Amino acid sequence: MDPARSSISAGIVATLALLAFLLVLDFLFTGTDIFVFATFTSLCSVGGGPYCELGSTTATLLTLFWFGLLYAVAWPLLFGAFTWGLPGESGTVHGVLFGFFLWVAYAAVALNRVGMGGQSGSENFPLLFLTLFPYLIYGAVLGGGYDYFAEHRTFLTDETAG
Repeated sequence: MDPARSSISAGIVATLALLAFLLVLDFLFTGTDIFVFATFTSLCSVGGGPYCELGSTTATLLTLFWFGLLYAVAWPLLFGAFTWGLPGESGTVHGVLFGFFLWVAYAAVALNRVGMGGQSGSENFPLLFLTLFPYLIYGAVLGGGYDYFAEHRTFLTDETAG
C-alpha cells in the first residue's frame, strides 16, 4: 500500500484507540472535564452561534468531524511524511515519539489558556497529564499500523515486514 493510504488506514485505527482510551479516562473521572474534549467541543470560534450549544446535534457532529479529520487524516499524513526521520528502529517507536510530540503540543496549548471559556489545563494539570497515556497509545498504534499496512518500515527502504 502506498504511504498516504497506509497513513490514513493506520490513522483510522489509531484514532479509534485514542478515542477509546479518552472515553475510559472520561468515565473514570466522571464530573471532571478532560480538557481534550472541552477543546474540541468549543466550536463557537469556528461556526458561531448555532455551534455554541454544547449539547446540540450540530455541535456534536462538528466535533466528531474535526476530531476525525485531525486524528485520522491530518496527523497520520504528517507522520507518514517524516516517519523515516524519527529515531528508532520500528514504526511503533516512531509512533510513540510522534504521539509524545503531539501531547507536548496539546499540553502547551492547554496550559496557555486556549480552550472552552478560557479554561486552562494548568487548573487541571493532573488530568492533563493523564492524557499522555492515550496519546502514546495513539502513536504506537499509528506507527505499528503504518508499518503493517505499508508492508515495510518506511517508504525509503526496501525492507519487508516479514
